[in-house]
Amino acid sequence: MRTFISIPVPDTVKQHADKIKNELQLVAADIKWVEYQNYHLTLKFLGDINRSYIDDILQRLTTVGESCPPFQLSTKQIGYFPNSKRPRVIWMGLEGEVDKAGFLGERVDAYLSQIGFEPEKQRGYHLTLGRIRSDLHQNELLNKAYNINKNMAMIDFTVQEFCFMESQLSSSGPRYIPLGKINLNG
Repeated sequence: MRTFISIPVPDTVKQHADKIKNELQLVAADIKWVEYQNYHLTLKFLGDINRSYIDDILQRLTTVGESCPPFQLSTKQIGYFPNSKRPRVIWMGLEGEVDKAGFLGERVDAYLSQIGFEPEKQRGYHLTLGRIRSDLHQNELLNKAYNINKNMAMIDFTVQEFCFMESQLSSSGPRYIPLGKINLNG
């Protein structure tokens, strides 16, 4: 089963992301957009695991939650991976208590490395809006995003939990199934 660890985002953030996505869709660029229900912040991608690991992972993540406090984040402007010269992923950035988000990620790495999961080499918190499949209308997309960024509203939210998720892939897109929610109680 394919799994990852994520930070859920509230509906206010999902609505904001969807509004931006709808504006960008007017350009008709070749993009596979993230579905509304699938917006999240990825803490760690675990990949394929055996179902027998679920309880051990959940127990370790619960321990992480006991040492990490809730924190505040805010949405930021649109960006691209790897960059705006060769965009392949379009995303919305985050700011705020990113040091606490980083601490959460480090604790997840520390506890899961004990059972063989490699720590993240680099961690950048962002909300993926879509994956760019070709250069079709790329300049128009970049111009539209630039104009959106000039007047971008910031949405503040509190992170009070994180989730252990299963990702089921299908031709209609991924379906994310929570395997466990962990409260931040530190």
